[in-house]
Amino acid sequence: MSSRLPTRLLAVLLLAWAGLAGADDGGIVIRSGSLHERDGVYYMSAVVDYHLSAPAREALDNGVPLVMELDIQVLRKRWWWWNEVIAELAQRYRMQYHALSERYVLTAVNSGESRSFHSLHALLDALGNVRGLPIIDAGLLDSHEHYQVRMRAALDIDSLPRPLRTVAYISPGWRLVSDWRTWSLGS
Repeated sequence: MSSRLPTRLLAVLLLAWAGLAGADDGGIVIRSGSLHERDGVYYMSAVVDYHLSAPAREALDNGVPLVMELDIQVLRKRWWWWNEVIAELAQRYRMQYHALSERYVLTAVNSGESRSFHSLHALLDALGNVRGLPIIDAGLLDSHEHYQVRMRAALDIDSLPRPLRTVAYISPGWRLVSDWRTWSLGS
């Protein structure tokens, strides 16, 4: 099995390199989101649409794990200067395809919890359904200040195997990142 890895990696690299000239059909969009407080903790729920580009899908189907990251920041609004980041959270998810079982596996890297799916579509739907993610303890916030929460989702290129990472940095087909989406926190 280990002798097949260099061959598979070479095939993925060639496909990724071919993707440099191809159209980028992938993207990530945060469709909606909400915040709520329960028992002194603020939680976030969101809907994120993940569409993998052809090079990313090809790599995943050839056994290369892909890591998606939700970057979440709590900001204190300031009228006289840039908003201050008072808390940050990076929620990471690893996607893998297991050819033997013909299943896609989604692992929450932060907790180690894994789930498997029959199709990539089902995995991406589950990944995009963020429910009840704890953001910050309400006791850490000053009731006289105004806060915002912003979130972005992206493919973590740095988690790719080194030879593929080099190609991913220069290929638009590997730049899968959403815009920042912002919500008001509290009153």
